[in-house]
Amino acid sequence: MYKIENQLKFEDFIFPYGKLNENNRWIKLSKIIPWDEIEIKYAKKFRKKGNPAKSVRIALGTLIIQQTLNCSDRELVNQVSENPYLQFFIGLKEFQERAPFSASVLVDFRKRFSAKFLSEINELIIESENKKDDEDNDNSDSSNRGTIIIDATCTPADIAFPQDLTLLNKSRENLEKIIDILHDSADGKKPRTYRN
Repeated sequence: MYKIENQLKFEDFIFPYGKLNENNRWIKLSKIIPWDEIEIKYAKKFRKKGNPAKSVRIALGTLIIQQTLNCSDRELVNQVSENPYLQFFIGLKEFQERAPFSASVLVDFRKRFSAKFLSEINELIIESENKKDDEDNDNSDSSNRGTIIIDATCTPADIAFPQDLTLLNKSRENLEKIIDILHDSADGKKPRTYRN
């Protein structure tokens, strides 16, 4: 039997020693995973009768933690009982010092998640992130502002080199303009230029 629960939000977690840092990697990861969608698929694996199973967040969350930290079953239980961020990640409502499960339960958790089911979960996570990215892109009012040239070998070369005659000619023309501005007709004859 499986009982579907409302998924825990960051703000709802009760920590007696202060507040959790929402920039923690486990908090960020918990926001990425679509727990509600995974829970619906997970609930279909159970019968209607019998003892309620541990939530998908506990089962899958502990396996993700174990894979990430690369630890044994017993070490995982110790880590979860000591770390409030891991307890939030697996969906506990508040910090508790005792272990929320025993090391032997992890064997059952691993049996429930076949390679095919884990692949489906992975697809759900990817789809969920793509939807969030699409929503973020739709909300931004960025229009095409031009073309970006990625490769430096194809950028236009608007560099003038010292041996370039057009550079010399432009500097001559600019000097003539400066002479015209600075020359006072009361001083007499204007210096020689190549203009008519």
